[in-house]
Amino acid sequence: MKPPIYQIFGSENSLDLDLVFFVEEMPETILEKLSLSKKLSESITKFYSEKKINANLAVQRNGHLVEVYKGTTDELNNALFYTYQNHHQKFGNQITKLLVRDIDLKFLRSTRMILSFLSKSEHRILIKNALKGNLDEKIQALEKIDLNQISSFGKNMNHLDILKSIAFQLGQAISLHEGKELYTKNEIANVFPDLKKYLLREENSDFETLQKWLSIFIMILKSRSFIMKNKLEYKYEDKNPIAPK
Repeated sequence: MKPPIYQIFGSENSLDLDLVFFVEEMPETILEKLSLSKKLSESITKFYSEKKINANLAVQRNGHLVEVYKGTTDELNNALFYTYQNHHQKFGNQITKLLVRDIDLKFLRSTRMILSFLSKSEHRILIKNALKGNLDEKIQALEKIDLNQISSFGKNMNHLDILKSIAFQLGQAISLHEGKELYTKNEIANVFPDLKKYLLREENSDFETLQKWLSIFIMILKSRSFIMKNKLEYKYEDKNPIAPK
């Protein structure tokens, strides 16, 4: 196999290793994408034996992404560009052009992700129905959830990981709404000091502050929902002419 070109991205102090393998063409099926990302990960495991590899696939053309396996094209493209210097890289920065961020898409995706993080709590039925429904139903579900009242996030679920993931999504989405792109835990913690304890997975962190920011997220989401052109998740490249900044 020809050695794959890949790039590490994200927080400099991440517990896992987030990276993207660049491919000429994206496999058609989910199974094929999963199989290829696993195969490519195995080819470099010896270099990163101390960390779990979270692999993604992306197609790059003319210095920017045009298609991705996981996530959204704009977010991954810009994350690769901005966080390149955070890691020891084996290849040069494959991203030389930024993409205009789709803020509505970020809110749609973050809404689904936050609900999914809570899907094994006592709100599982409410959330399961909301995830099948439209945006209004998802908003209604979020409004009914009080993090302070959750007694369990599910069997064998690490609640610190869940709180960290929720805090990360809240910080990214709210900051993007305010015109600022954040791609690492430290960046989010600097802008939102209240979220730092969750981002760092501190023990005995109360849920009150996180609930406050979740309420702010819901308020922004509701306001944006009135003028959204699309209220269902979509591929970035299907709704946005990919014109690099």
